[in-house]
Amino acid sequence: MAFKAVAERQSFTLASRDLHLTQPAVSQQIAKLEALLKTKLFFRNPRKVELTEDGQRLYRKIELPFNALLNIVDDFHEHSAGYILNIESEPVFSRIVITKQLPHYLKNHQHVRVRQVLTTHHLDFLPETELAIKWGQGHWPGFDAKFLYGLYYVPVCSPKYREETGLDDPEDLTRATFIHERDNSDWQYWLKHYPVIGLDSHGGHVAGESDVVTAMAMEGLGVALCGYELVKEHLDNGTLVMPFPELKVLHHKAYYILTRQEQPMSREALDFIRSLDEVILQMHSELILER
Repeated sequence: MAFKAVAERQSFTLASRDLHLTQPAVSQQIAKLEALLKTKLFFRNPRKVELTEDGQRLYRKIELPFNALLNIVDDFHEHSAGYILNIESEPVFSRIVITKQLPHYLKNHQHVRVRQVLTTHHLDFLPETELAIKWGQGHWPGFDAKFLYGLYYVPVCSPKYREETGLDDPEDLTRATFIHERDNSDWQYWLKHYPVIGLDSHGGHVAGESDVVTAMAMEGLGVALCGYELVKEHLDNGTLVMPFPELKVLHHKAYYILTRQEQPMSREALDFIRSLDEVILQMHSELILER
């Protein structure tokens, strides 16, 4: 407990407060552990305490078993004999994919309770988290990343906005208002594949989350560049249209499943990943049939 507390708080003082022990008592426990393992586990710096390479290796080894113990404690607290599966995901992926996957998964795993942490554009991966589904380029230090699903990006807007702006050809985008997710990098990437002379993609509205970008487009605030698979429901019900449906581009980022390196996974987490793979395969098959 002392080692884990110091490692996470990066401070003997803060760890001692969490453990309701004196600082010398915590330091003594760490010293005994280092003597037992015959290695140095921490660098003692003036401002903070940092794990050595051996300390990092030990922390990775004990983290998942400790989290499994926390799951057992949670089970008793909640008067439940079930297993708590902690995952992290992007909000839009959770809404579009995971929410639809869960009924089938939970039907076959009735003892499981799922806890989701939703994050956008960053990775938390809390100590109790077993897996995360994140959008990125496939590299997160300290994690194994398995490719899950790529997205085709295409310009979308409301039917009314298309009519009012006269978006019939890509050149018509020069008089449109852009809607960006965080910045204009997605539009710049699209324009590399479909150049439009005289088009400046720097202006327009900005939102930090893809669902908000989609909602702004539905309200007629401009043209957004969205993942086709993520807005398909709005295209099907007519609240969004694609002015140039043939001008799709496969995004250079994708969704990946992240797991801790050198850490075993629970059977529940492995089954969740297999279930997710089945849903993704079904989604992919449906898109192929549409084309």
